[in-house]
Parts: sequence; C-alpha cells; structure tokens
Amino acid sequence: MILSVDINQVIPNIRMRLPSLTRTEQSIAESFLKPHFLNRSVSINEVAERLGVSTALVVKVSKKLGFSGFKQLKDALNAHHDSDTYAPSEQLQLDDSCEQIVTKVLKNSINALQEILNFVDANMVSAAADAIIRAHHIELYAVGGSTIICEDFQHKLLRFGIRSNVPKDRHLMLMSASVLTDKDVVLVVSHSGQTVDLMDAVRLAKQSGATVISITNNYHAELSQLSNYPLYAPASPEPLLGKNGIARLVKLAMIDSLYATIASKIPQVVEDNLEKTTQAVALLHR
Repeated sequence: MILSVDINQVIPNIRMRLPSLTRTEQSIAESFLKPHFLNRSVSINEVAERLGVSTALVVKVSKKLGFSGFKQLKDALNAHHDSDTYAPSEQLQLDDSCEQIVTKVLKNSINALQEILNFVDANMVSAAADAIIRAHHIELYAVGGSTIICEDFQHKLLRFGIRSNVPKDRHLMLMSASVLTDKDVVLVVSHSGQTVDLMDAVRLAKQSGATVISITNNYHAELSQLSNYPLYAPASPEPLLGKNGIARLVKLAMIDSLYATIASKIPQVVEDNLEKTTQAVALLHR
C-alpha cells in the first residue's frame, strides 16, 4: 500500500512497518529516520554507498515502507523535518548529566505524544469503546512490561462499574480465551504484535467469536490482522529505557483516550458508579 503522504504521519508510519522488515532492511530504515540522513541533495547512489548496500535494496526498503520509491520517501522525510512541528528525539547517553537525562526523557515523551495525536484514528477509538460497553465479559491480555497497562485499564474500568479480567500467565489467557463468546471482548496490548504467548490466546479468542481490540506498534503483525479494532500507538524504542520506555507512555495515553470515550458514551452510569467506588475507598484517605 503506497502512502498518501501526510507529513505529520510519515515517521510513525515508517516505525510501524519496521517489524515486518528483515534485520538488514530494518537497519536501513532506521538510518532513514535519522534527522537529515536523507537530505534533499543526496542521491540514491550516495545513500547506498554510505549504507554498504545496493541501490535496488534501498528502493525495495522504500517501497516496503509504503512509498512509491526512494524519491517519494526522501521528499516526505525532508518535508517532515522542515515542518514547524518537527522536534527530533534524542537518545540517552551513559555519560549524560541528570539534567540532560530529565530534559531528553520529557522532550522525547512530548514528541511521542504529539506523533500519536497526529496519527490516531478517532473513529476506531469510538468503535472500540462501543464494543467494550456492549461486552458481557472483557479480557485484557498482555505480557511483560505491557501488563501494567492492562492492569491500569482494569482499575479505570472498575471505577465505572465495568468489570474486566487480566490473566496473569499463558495458561490463564488460553483458558479464558477458550470460553469466550461473540458477546465478549478481548483487548490486547503488544508493542511488537507478535509475542507468541499472546498470539496463541488471541487466535483462540477469535475462534471463540470474541471481538478483538489491539494496541500495537506493528501494522503488519498477525495481531493487527486478527483485530476488529486495531489501535496503533507508534513509538521509537529508547535503548536505555528499553523497548517499552516511551512506548508504554504512548499506550497509556491511548488507554486514557479509550477510557474517556467510554465515559462520554455512558455518562449516567459513570456518574453513579464513580460516586460508589469513590466512597468505597474514601476511608483509606483519612
């Protein structure tokens, strides 16, 4: 699929295609993302020589990233880098001072949130919210660092009186998926969209007829293909913070957007249950 280029969506679109590339292709694409690596005057031959690859491979990667070819990719990246909204993220270095660390982390977080603001599909968020409201049972699947995102959503939903479940391991996910029906919803949080432990359960949930909502960074992952409502949360991994560093922040923002959308659709239910749940824990705040 060739991109209809929106300069505010160029980089997140590229990031979400990275997992579908080979290791060599990923290395090339990551070089493309470096600020002004592809300046306006650089030729495809110069880029190929700098990367130590063939021009044919440069073209192939450009097309895999959703562009008609190298020229459209280069023009789109330059337009993005020259835009008023562009603010490059900075990697943390081991010798950074505390002030540098704080500045970089917070600025990178702001950049990531700005990217998703330019990218999010509000209609898809609204449809996912409707599915959760209608659901008889809600299962929240994640592993590793993404689990806390599901636990946060579980806590938020309970404040509205909406019960959900976060299975803690692969066995529990498979068991829960096996007894779902077409009246149930599974929300899956996965940066890669291809974690084995998750995908076995997602396939089974789909076979059971459940509606699948996903939050992922990968356009081409099987998770995206199996999802009724795929929500994309593009974010660049930060080596020192790990793959889920800034990505976790972006996914939490997406969860908050989904949560607030649900609240807007059932205001009376929210008002009644927020009062009950707030009073229930009021004694803990003496």
